[in-house]
Amino acid sequence: MGAKKMYRKRMRPCNLVRSTVFALMILGLIVGVFGTAVAQAKELRVGLQSFDDGTPGLDTYHTTNAQTQMQNSIHECLIEREPYSQPLKFMPALATSWKMIQPTVMEMKLRKGVKFHDGSTMNAEDVAFSLNRIWQRTRPAYDGAQGRFFYNFDKVEVVDSLTVRIHTKRPEPLIEVLLSDKCAGIVSKEYHDKVGFEKADLAPVGAGPYKVVSFKARHQLVLERFNDYWGEKAPLDKITFTHIPEISSRITALVNGEVDFIGNIPPDQEGPLQNRKDVKLLGVVWPMFHVYAVSMTHPVTGNKKLRQAMNLSINRELLVKGLWQGKGLVPKAHQFKEYGAPLYMPELVTVKYDPEKAKQLVKESGYNGAPVVLTFLPHYYTYGSLAAQAIAEMWQKVGINVKLQSIDNFPSDMKEIMIRPWSNPMYYPDPMGAYDTHWSKAGWPYRRNFFKPENPKWDALYEKARFSTDVKERKQSYTELLQIAQDESGYILLYQPYESFAMRSDIEWKVPTNMRPYALTFRAGQIKVGK
Repeated sequence: MGAKKMYRKRMRPCNLVRSTVFALMILGLIVGVFGTAVAQAKELRVGLQSFDDGTPGLDTYHTTNAQTQMQNSIHECLIEREPYSQPLKFMPALATSWKMIQPTVMEMKLRKGVKFHDGSTMNAEDVAFSLNRIWQRTRPAYDGAQGRFFYNFDKVEVVDSLTVRIHTKRPEPLIEVLLSDKCAGIVSKEYHDKVGFEKADLAPVGAGPYKVVSFKARHQLVLERFNDYWGEKAPLDKITFTHIPEISSRITALVNGEVDFIGNIPPDQEGPLQNRKDVKLLGVVWPMFHVYAVSMTHPVTGNKKLRQAMNLSINRELLVKGLWQGKGLVPKAHQFKEYGAPLYMPELVTVKYDPEKAKQLVKESGYNGAPVVLTFLPHYYTYGSLAAQAIAEMWQKVGINVKLQSIDNFPSDMKEIMIRPWSNPMYYPDPMGAYDTHWSKAGWPYRRNFFKPENPKWDALYEKARFSTDVKERKQSYTELLQIAQDESGYILLYQPYESFAMRSDIEWKVPTNMRPYALTFRAGQIKVGK
């Protein structure tokens, strides 16, 4: 008989009980030591409709609706915005203080001892590298961020290791709000120099509350709390973002407990989630327009009267009712109530629906029936495909021969594109937060010869609307600008979409009002998971 069998045979019942009790006591001690950490572990699994628009990466220069969902957790700016305050408030972040020392020079004092995710310590050289590369467009990849936000910024001057000066080309009335956009996030120069542009983009090293653990382009991103973050520590131990492009698949993943948080849910898909005790729905009308950018230089759509006909023939009320169950908003003009008084003008109406006038304009245009190609992305915009089909029918009714074209990504050369879907989100609560970021001369539509206003008053009006510090002058100039834009019809506003977030019922989170649509805020004080 083996030793183990002999031992079992000789063991008395009382000894067995004592051994069991002892084992349970040891287990209790283990739970007591480690149980708290286990109980407090907080993980959030997020299902995303889109990950990028064809250019994968998470460095600060990306400007898409998709990447902004993740960037806010990784990157930190010199100045941060309070996400919910009305009016907008700014908070010290990587800079502890700032002041204008000349009309075009802001001096900023940097926070001492800030750590990047690679363990290096931030200094003025990192700030200069992070911003100058974008402001001076040292790579074509930086064109979007430079044109959208920073075309009036000149350079960062290093004064000493913890002092920089921000130089603008002319006085910049929006300097704080632009420096608080994540495209002005600060990254490690040492890391970029070491690994190169592409790796730094796919495995970014920032200074935000979460660090990148793994990233598989167009599939999954895993973040973990960065314990050396300079500010209040992140509330979550881990965040996993997973690409789930189909709406029904995202909903199924949430219901089955595979993810905890999803977005981009249109009203007609909320049914399976309503009245569930384990799910919370949070709806929002985005301060964002779904837009069609129409080439003003293409041989076909370069015809102004044809563009006007396309604009007038869209029944936006029908689109909002059919796609968004009446919960979206029909635009009156290119503006949002989030601007607040006095810059929001609810009385201003420039968008109209007049199909009879559209038919007349088609005839007057001399249009010869050439195909008008409407190109769209099948999964990037919620119900973008359905909208394209409905609008194509509306255009056909007024005599326009429409051809639909679905592609995965838009080419860098837009010469062959006639019409492309786009969105105009409000990046910050000011008219320029939605207009200048899309339709300035520094933006891609103008630079790629897509948007070319012909009215001789355009430049002077734009100048006042963008740079004037007189509110009355700005309002008047912006009003005239929008009226001209409607006449030119170089872009067509469709609607403000209504979408919902859905999450586990024990998650507390709200949509930030001072950040661009789709930005997900998972920092301290911005989300609570469980008890």
